[in-house]
Amino acid sequence: MQTLRPLSVLALAIAGLSTSAAELGQQDLGSTGALVSSCAGIATGAFPTEGNRFDWQVGKSNCSAFSTTTPGQLLSASNSYTQASPSIQADTHGSAQYGSVGMYAHFRANASAGFAASETTAGWTDTLTLMPVNPAQIGQNAVLSFSLHLDGVLDGLPTGNSYTRIGTQVWLNNAATASNFRAQGQGQGGFPFHQVINQDLNFNVTVKLGTPFELGIFSRASVGTAGAGPNWFSEATSDFASTLTWQGISGVKLGGNAIGYTLSSQSGIDWTQAYAPVPEPASWGLLAVGLWVLARRGRTERRGEHGR
Repeated sequence: MQTLRPLSVLALAIAGLSTSAAELGQQDLGSTGALVSSCAGIATGAFPTEGNRFDWQVGKSNCSAFSTTTPGQLLSASNSYTQASPSIQADTHGSAQYGSVGMYAHFRANASAGFAASETTAGWTDTLTLMPVNPAQIGQNAVLSFSLHLDGVLDGLPTGNSYTRIGTQVWLNNAATASNFRAQGQGQGGFPFHQVINQDLNFNVTVKLGTPFELGIFSRASVGTAGAGPNWFSEATSDFASTLTWQGISGVKLGGNAIGYTLSSQSGIDWTQAYAPVPEPASWGLLAVGLWVLARRGRTERRGEHGR
């Protein structure tokens, strides 16, 4: 079974990659896949659940989005929206692969332009099956526990009225669960907002042992105007480019007691393990050179020993 530590840079090939000028959401993925969707423009002021598409006004946003079904393949997307009068400057970018996503959003706008905003949504879905070691437990409901690590900063400038927000939502069989995390603040009228987040997020979902289920993790970094109308500027940043990462399954409990189990996934990934980054191609090259140097040094030393 493949783990979250792919061994081949071929996993970064473009096979399985799709692109769309329109925004993507979890409903656009099948039973397994990862996506990143970056958009900026003028929204309605609502906050859709992370994983659902954002609330853009028709024809007033720019989006780029990518998805993949290839484990280890790294996706990236970026976009911006500018308007001269009333002034809007919004930009966003993000990355995604199975097990890890990064999100960044920034904007500066005149509130008379409406609800200017930018956001990146990123996440993944996979179909998992938990098989209990004890066959008699098949068909019973058990609690699956897992964790994610979130690292980033929310900033709202003390001018105008802006919001800065990060949210993570767990989906089970295409439905949003009660397991989520959200943090938000406002920068306004002389009062800045600043929050550093660097913590593990712990989640629990109830699944049926022996029955396949779709588990989705979707997160969104977003910023925008918190109140539309007055002729003042707002500015904010939500920087979580460094990132949200899977920390592995911490346990499975039945009736409050831990049980033994095995896990399989449609993607072939071993989700019992924590995510580990894939070395960049340049890193692979350095590693190869290092191994060559060591091998050559070993041969030289052996020749020296034979010549004594």
